[in-house]
Amino acid sequence: MSERAEHLDFGIRSQDTALPNPAPHRHEYLQIHVQLQGTTKHYLEGTYHPVVPGTLCFILPFKTHFIPTVPDSRYFILNVSLDYLLPSLDLDPLDLSGIPIERAPELALFRFQPQFDFVLDSQGITEVTALCEAIMKEDAERATGSTIMIRGYLLQLIGLVWRSYGERIKELSNDQPSAAARRQAMTRLLAYFRDNMEHAFSLSDAASAVHLSPTYLAHLVKRETGKTFVELLTGRRIARAKELLVHTDLSVKEIAYRSGFTDVAYFSRRFRQVEGCTPVSIRGRMQAGL
Repeated sequence: MSERAEHLDFGIRSQDTALPNPAPHRHEYLQIHVQLQGTTKHYLEGTYHPVVPGTLCFILPFKTHFIPTVPDSRYFILNVSLDYLLPSLDLDPLDLSGIPIERAPELALFRFQPQFDFVLDSQGITEVTALCEAIMKEDAERATGSTIMIRGYLLQLIGLVWRSYGERIKELSNDQPSAAARRQAMTRLLAYFRDNMEHAFSLSDAASAVHLSPTYLAHLVKRETGKTFVELLTGRRIARAKELLVHTDLSVKEIAYRSGFTDVAYFSRRFRQVEGCTPVSIRGRMQAGL
């Protein structure tokens, strides 16, 4: 998220501060787009949805999407990590598309975005605008309690949309079996990653562990994440390294080994390619809360 926000857990931008976004893309965090003025469209996983004033778009991690900016438009874009929104929910972002409504109703709008155009009436969008402005103020200040305040405002925003669409969402809460099977396979794969993070293993090793052929597993990973098996695995290793950098005093060498890298120089090089900075510098930034 560092390329789209000043902080690594949450960021909000308006039309005045938004960064260029010229093509369909994916990212690892949740995103909410609030359209206040201007009519455009939302490209999401091969389908198009109208975006008129009052529309909110909820985007899951790793979903290909694109909302073109139109002249004289007004909007907010909120980027939020899963851990920030729901710190008690122990799930990988790749597992979110199949989570039951009862376990995390806050995520249902993201999950069912392909089936809905979430449009609020004038009163609803006025309330949402006020919440976004309050969030922007807290995010700029980052004072004591700001994290809690921002999370509360976010949940209120989601609740306003739930009030209008919750009953209809419940009717669509049963997924296609094929989609469930894909999610279960990805869940098994990510569990294998977590359990074997310190060790070197291949696509064939992982495929055998999750009872799939290597060819099918490679195709599944690409379909579900847009990444190759190696790219996904490297990303998970880097994520593990970031956790250890922030929450332990281990040396960079030890962190590299515990994240599955046998060559410290290669680890540092790949870390810089993924994160845009060195392991030492990101440790300092994240521990300082920047």
